[in-house]
Amino acid sequence: MKPLTLSEKKQFFSSIESLYTAGFSYTDVFKTIETSSTNTKIKNLCRIFRNGIDSGMPVSELMIQHKDIVSPQYAMLFCAGDKSGRLEDSIARIKEDIQRTEMLKSRLIASLTYPTLLFLGSIGVLIFCHSFFFKVFDVMYTTGMCPATKFALFITAIFKVVLAYGLIFFAVYYFVSDKKRYEKLIDYLTEKTFLAPIVNGVYFTNFFYMLASCYEAGIPIVDAVDQAASLFKNKRCILGSMKTISMLKNGSDVSSAFVSSEIYSPYAVSQISVGEKTGRLGNAFKDIAQDYENKLKDTLNIIMAWLQPATIVIVGLIVAYIAITFYKRLYGSMFNMF
Repeated sequence: MKPLTLSEKKQFFSSIESLYTAGFSYTDVFKTIETSSTNTKIKNLCRIFRNGIDSGMPVSELMIQHKDIVSPQYAMLFCAGDKSGRLEDSIARIKEDIQRTEMLKSRLIASLTYPTLLFLGSIGVLIFCHSFFFKVFDVMYTTGMCPATKFALFITAIFKVVLAYGLIFFAVYYFVSDKKRYEKLIDYLTEKTFLAPIVNGVYFTNFFYMLASCYEAGIPIVDAVDQAASLFKNKRCILGSMKTISMLKNGSDVSSAFVSSEIYSPYAVSQISVGEKTGRLGNAFKDIAQDYENKLKDTLNIIMAWLQPATIVIVGLIVAYIAITFYKRLYGSMFNMF
């Protein structure tokens, strides 16, 4: 069964919350969602949960078994709320995290969509001009060109444009479809490109928000860090979080364990130290997450302030190249007539 999307997770946990708070048993909760939901994945998941509960399995065990579908972090939060009798609070944290993730995702997409489409469009125009327009123009003032030849050139140009876009999307799919290639791509993006501050900002923002939610839900700090660290996809952060977890398991204090990883900002380390001494680690994690999120927004604004004009300049150069080539061939063809 495929993992639920963010919107499906939100629908799934919201339905559980509303029915559970109304006094329904877990069996009735999942039965009601199964019969009322129009989403196939949610219906199938609720059927699995209902059958498991009917066979005597605890709902927390079922949630852990299917953590890859609902996400490991949300499964842990749900189990912590169920065991502590504070399920409503845990689901509220899950919904809050989903909403924040959706907003962050939409902001990233909105920021990068315009430059990407503009760049891809300019590539298509350039290929089309070289494959059709310029070739037709070359013979316009000389021998002429029959309609059948023009049509053949037009179809060829369209095919080349589609092929170029196909190669671009195939290259993206090639790197994303394989886990090892995807990890190498993420490592490259997070270390050697201008997108590094954005990608790292997303990782650390999500990590500390999830860490704060897990810790405040009563999950032990080692398990909380372990679950939140699964959000990291780049090698440096994964190794750093593993070092933190290892030190925590060996009895190290929280601030020293985070310092040893060498992947967190000085502000994060200082806030963790203060939070540990004052007994307010949950608030410290939230403050750190907010700091990373603010920096991410500032970085996005700065990059977009440069990226959009840079994209326009690139497109302008492509248009200038097409215009220069057009006039060069225009006057060259006119001179060839005499």
